[in-house]
Amino acid sequence: MRKALLFAPMLMLLLTACGGGEEKDLGAELQQQYAQLSAATMEADITCHYGDEVREYTMLCAYTPDSSTVTVLAPEDLAGISATVSGGELTLSYDDISLDAGTYSAAAVSPVAALPRLMEAAGRGFVTEHSRETVGERQCLRLCCDLEGQEDTVYATWFDEETLLPIRSEILDDGVLVFAVEWKQFTVDGGAGGQPPAEKSGENTTNQ
Repeated sequence: MRKALLFAPMLMLLLTACGGGEEKDLGAELQQQYAQLSAATMEADITCHYGDEVREYTMLCAYTPDSSTVTVLAPEDLAGISATVSGGELTLSYDDISLDAGTYSAAAVSPVAALPRLMEAAGRGFVTEHSRETVGERQCLRLCCDLEGQEDTVYATWFDEETLLPIRSEILDDGVLVFAVEWKQFTVDGGAGGQPPAEKSGENTTNQ
């Protein structure tokens, strides 16, 4: 497994905090790095909980703060369908056919919106909680945020403390788990925070 050191300045802050100095707001520091993320490509497995019904998807997302395109990779019967969110508008596409799906509601969370929303929350959401936790054998920073107009929805992500890559995420509505996300791949396009990463990509294989 390859590990990528995405944000060298942030790592130095983490090492300083671990060295017994004055405790820093690691959640705010981590969020600052993702707020400066200009573009990224990511792949994740998403488990959707709809009451007693559970559905699983694999999504590929090309993310920028202004526009994101999400493509379904699995299940096979939905593979190739993509959704583009830009300027509050949602467009669905398959092969050469595009369908204007109208205005994208800020209060709506769907499988195709999960990854862009998690990135938006990580970079620009209101941090409600942050902590250090262990996921498998990895030391992680857990960041919980909400977004304006979605105060009942919590976006929680566990970031690898060494690489700052997302490992696992959850989206909860009124305290009920709606989406569970296992990040498989994350590539930063052009670095973040004005500091080019040592390597631009990493694969996540979370130990269960």
